[in-house]
Amino acid sequence: MTQASTSNGFGRIATGAAIGLVAGLAIPHARKAVMQTPSLAAGDWVEALKMEHRMVEKLFDKLLATGEGETITREMLLSKIAYALNKHAIEEENVIYPALAEGGHADQSRHLTQDHAQVKTFIYDLRRISSRSPQWLPKAQEFWAALQHHIREEEDQIFPAFHDAMASDENTRLTKMLNWEGFKVA
Repeated sequence: MTQASTSNGFGRIATGAAIGLVAGLAIPHARKAVMQTPSLAAGDWVEALKMEHRMVEKLFDKLLATGEGETITREMLLSKIAYALNKHAIEEENVIYPALAEGGHADQSRHLTQDHAQVKTFIYDLRRISSRSPQWLPKAQEFWAALQHHIREEEDQIFPAFHDAMASDENTRLTKMLNWEGFKVA
């Protein structure tokens, strides 16, 4: 083997490693940007959160339509739901709920945070139960019913009133903060 072919082989390895490194650093950021795009496009924190609610709703529609034999599909959909709700909870718990409390709505903030704890418990319970179990789908339905109640409360009562009571620049600030929180975890 000549020195030229040895150095040429090393050069290709080094180039491949550099490309791999760049891709490894860039891909997570690109994925984050894609995951946060719907919220950014909404332009307003209430609309962004509603869009995220609709995405979870579509995932639940698919999940609740599965049969007992579709265990892998159930587990994959539950993982997607858990991921989406975790991102959503971080946005709300790190931005919106503290703003609610600061704005004199501490009871609502605590209540909504407790709902999020219940969501985490449902996800835990569904992961503990075999997705083949006859108990699995009723537990998923119970989870969805509780989550729908939480969503309706936020969308129909708490968020619109809070949004309308704030100045435009404050809503803009909350929107930017919400998007930043979502980008950090997307």
